[in-house]
Amino acid sequence: MTGKLRFERPELAAKMAASVSGRQKWNSDADGLFLAAPRRTGKSTFLKGDLRPALEALGAEVIYLDFWSNLRLDPAELLYAEISRALLANAGFVARMAERTALTKVQIGAGGGSLAFDPTRIGKAPGSSLMAALRELAEVTGKAIALILDEAQHLTVSPRGEDVLKELKAARDTLNQPDNIVLMLVMSGSDRDKLGRLTNSKAAAFYGSKVKLLPLLDGYYVGWLTGLLAQSNPKLGAINIGALSHAFELLGHRPKVMDDAISNALNPVTCGGLAFEAAVLDHAQAIIRAEYEQYSDRFIARTAMQKAILTVLMESGDTFSPYGATTLKAISDVVGKRATATSVQGALEALRKLDPPMVWKSNRGEYGLDDLGMVDWYEQLTTRGEWPPTA
Repeated sequence: MTGKLRFERPELAAKMAASVSGRQKWNSDADGLFLAAPRRTGKSTFLKGDLRPALEALGAEVIYLDFWSNLRLDPAELLYAEISRALLANAGFVARMAERTALTKVQIGAGGGSLAFDPTRIGKAPGSSLMAALRELAEVTGKAIALILDEAQHLTVSPRGEDVLKELKAARDTLNQPDNIVLMLVMSGSDRDKLGRLTNSKAAAFYGSKVKLLPLLDGYYVGWLTGLLAQSNPKLGAINIGALSHAFELLGHRPKVMDDAISNALNPVTCGGLAFEAAVLDHAQAIIRAEYEQYSDRFIARTAMQKAILTVLMESGDTFSPYGATTLKAISDVVGKRATATSVQGALEALRKLDPPMVWKSNRGEYGLDDLGMVDWYEQLTTRGEWPPTA
């Protein structure tokens, strides 16, 4: 089989790279590009495989960091460590620092010697600020710096995350000029509401910026997928692209989940004797049913107060204010008894402590669903008049 096994979007990436690098006057994202896309729809693949090369082609030093890669570590520390690695990895860093500062003895790290700048102590006191580290990296490399922070909303749950966001904003304002963008910021998230916590209130570091939706994979992707299928499985004959597009939409435009449905349809043991396209659709429907059943099982197992809170959360989205009079009344109406701030707080904490959690909380006390897929499940059941689910 020949051809690339990854769908590429170079035109979209080039357009975004030009925007975030300040190379266009209107619709510019030089102040920061905030991208949201649902989980498993190809966001990280696009950032790493398309946007990163596009930024590198413009001459940028790109640092990509996925805060979801290790949820046990503070995302602030992950960022400091990644920038430190970038500094240390650049050839000639120590020699250049020695020459610039006229030091006869240079040491990186703790203990002995002296150095005006220690990459291992970014964000530590005494140490170097994030702004100083980014400025140094730009000077050492002779390039603009592009930070791609995937799942950036995790900074809002870090004890130091708010400070890091303010440092990044200060670094952007200090290092950048209208005609010379030194620091490009790309922040992505799988939940538009959570990513919006970085931009949508006056207390947010990037207040005034707008969250944009990353375009979902569409008919072009399905057409590319159909071409791969025709090449690797010529016995399938002419493939109905419309039928595959319908299955892909049903699966929420998630490529890996679509791959599962196709794999099962190609397997004579699991295809159920159906024609290929019908088998793909059948497996897609089975996948969605299984996901919805899991949501229902987890919901049914909750207490009456927890169920009421989840219901109101799914209805209100980012306007959910757990202890406000309007929200308390809405929860009371659902649960059938008076809900107090204390009872709501206890139920919210219980929902957060589940594995996996059903509720997310920021350091500013903002709450949201941990998995936005629950909203689609809720809307489907409501539309069919089957809410709430029962055992």
